[in-house]
Amino acid sequence: MKTFMWVCLGLAVTGLAFWIVATTETLPPHPLPLVMLALVFGVSPLGTFWMLFMVIRHERRIMPYALLAFIPYFFLGYYFERVRGRGKREDDLRIGT
Repeated sequence: MKTFMWVCLGLAVTGLAFWIVATTETLPPHPLPLVMLALVFGVSPLGTFWMLFMVIRHERRIMPYALLAFIPYFFLGYYFERVRGRGKREDDLRIGT
């Protein structure tokens, strides 16, 4: 159920970004909205690459998470559900040290 909620959040943010681009006729005159647009469109690809790196490095089953990485902003769900909940001991056990 949590995965479904994160997918819905990612798709909602993508829909909002599309709506902003589709309805805005020119660039915003103030720098703050321009910075916000740059963050909305720049964070998602960087988060996807980060998630793919972490999945390849830490997960046993790579493919399901690799496919979920391409849903915009799903890396936030991966971080809060998998990375933040993972302790140092689990990493040590997985690596075998």
